[in-house]
Amino acid sequence: MRRFVFCFALGGCATLGLAGVGGAADTAAEALARLDQLVDANDVQERAIAYEQIRRGMKGEATTARFAARLSALPADRQIELLRALADRGDAAALPAIAKLAEGGNPAVRSAALHAIGGLGSGESVGLLVKALAATDPEKAAARRALVILRGDEATRQVVAALAGAAPPVRAQLLDVVADRRARAAVPDLVGYAVDADSGVRTAAMRALAKLGGPEQVPAMVKGVLAAAAGQERTDAERALVTICTQNAGHEQATESFLTIFKTASDADREVLLSPLGRIGGPGAMAVVDALLADTDPAKREFGLVALTRWPDATVAPKLLGMVAKAPDAATRDRLLGALIRIAPLPDNKLNDKQKLELLEQTMKLCEKDADRGKVIERANAIRTVETFRFVLPYLDEPSLAEPACKSVVELAHHQKLRDAHKDDFTKALDKVIATTKNPELVERANRYKEGKTWARK
Repeated sequence: MRRFVFCFALGGCATLGLAGVGGAADTAAEALARLDQLVDANDVQERAIAYEQIRRGMKGEATTARFAARLSALPADRQIELLRALADRGDAAALPAIAKLAEGGNPAVRSAALHAIGGLGSGESVGLLVKALAATDPEKAAARRALVILRGDEATRQVVAALAGAAPPVRAQLLDVVADRRARAAVPDLVGYAVDADSGVRTAAMRALAKLGGPEQVPAMVKGVLAAAAGQERTDAERALVTICTQNAGHEQATESFLTIFKTASDADREVLLSPLGRIGGPGAMAVVDALLADTDPAKREFGLVALTRWPDATVAPKLLGMVAKAPDAATRDRLLGALIRIAPLPDNKLNDKQKLELLEQTMKLCEKDADRGKVIERANAIRTVETFRFVLPYLDEPSLAEPACKSVVELAHHQKLRDAHKDDFTKALDKVIATTKNPELVERANRYKEGKTWARK
């Protein structure tokens, strides 16, 4: 096999095992000329050798500029290949030529160019990338990713500065970029967008504050919850506020700030804030709820009940159990019972598996309707123990509860270690599921688990 031997100006050499000349070492100029030939080659392997040299072999800005200048004359597929090599090379000298392609005609080329700019660019590249956020995918996705990985604080400042003049869809994306850049210094610039006129911007701002914010941002985030439209937007806004108060650094202070705001809010605002109050939980929130439940005003008692039934963990279980027994009407009883069914098997509800199952068993005894019993049986499968399996098993023989029992048996069998540790018992139960259920998917899963196979959720 004939070889190229490229010797570089800096003294490094690389031997390339494809068509060329033999004999003495080439000069750097000759090596570059031959590398040009390989870039133009029709053979994929020859081009791959050229790109590897561009990535890691021949050094210097002049070499970068030489091959960047070749981009405009290549067909689209070769442009993409060379763009990737130049991006890996990591030399910003290629940026002017790459920027021209980022605004060219081929969507795939534009996408590759935008991706390359992310690795090579800085704050000066932000304007071009922001403009590309208004395009469609794949350019939009490439521009968004590039904005996230641009190096330097100046890039962050330029992204934040671009927020003010951006159209709402682009502004929402920029807020996500700020969050992904973990730009905590930009948080003061974000809070105003939590009450923006555009719902997409509001949602993105709350999402960003959930990632970056702390106690100082709670007042703005409360305003964001109150500004959110009822439905999914408000649910997302509440989730962001709850994250600040339960997970982020300083969450104890954040909770105190929220409770202070809640106590002084108008009745209309408190009604909206009851949901996050219940989801935040904790002793401070419970004290507020207890005061509401004890109030002589029926509306305030209702506020307390709403918060109580949305509690995030099982610390409230004893209170719920006591209130079920004293519920003034069937509707209230159903709400309290539903809360118990929800919280018992939660993964973060402060109970171990044995305690979770005991709470479910207590709840089952309080159920008067098959619909509620069925919910208990279905929720049980979140507690992955053989004791849960044995709790569920008898209900396979009760026609009104057999279907939820089939589902829970199959869900528990999904966990191979549990299934294999009690193989005979599970095999018999899965046979009964196959004979009982009217759900074809459960039949398929039961058969696969019996055979020791896995099953991927659709």
